[in-house]
Amino acid sequence: MDASNVATRLWVGAAPPLDRPLPTFDTLVLCAEEIQPDRLAFEGLVIRCPLPDAELSNAELTRALLASRAVADALARGDRVLVTCHMGLNRSALVAALALARLTRMSARDLILHIRLRRHPGALSNPYFQHILQQLVGSGRRH
Repeated sequence: MDASNVATRLWVGAAPPLDRPLPTFDTLVLCAEEIQPDRLAFEGLVIRCPLPDAELSNAELTRALLASRAVADALARGDRVLVTCHMGLNRSALVAALALARLTRMSARDLILHIRLRRHPGALSNPYFQHILQQLVGSGRRH
């Protein structure tokens, strides 16, 4: 399986195997709109967040934000979370970065660099997703 550990208990990856359990993970997030099977062998919590790899509508952005909140909550509970999309580079990385923004003080720039370092240099290459992070996270959360 093509997945990278990007933070404690958080992985970002490509399309997961659908025909077998993934005992390493407690929560699975499906971010590819084209990979939303009716049935999965995965036995943990499944969060469906179908997104296009393009500009997001308001409803799709809301979906990404809600999924990121669920991921942050799962991580806070101690769950091991796998966030996926087709290639594991943009949609899954966006949701993971938004979740990390909820849990850290990282800036949008730092989130992008961190995900690229831990996942792949081409991660979060979608300029629109970079813009979303800059608009929502900016220079980081203030506690």
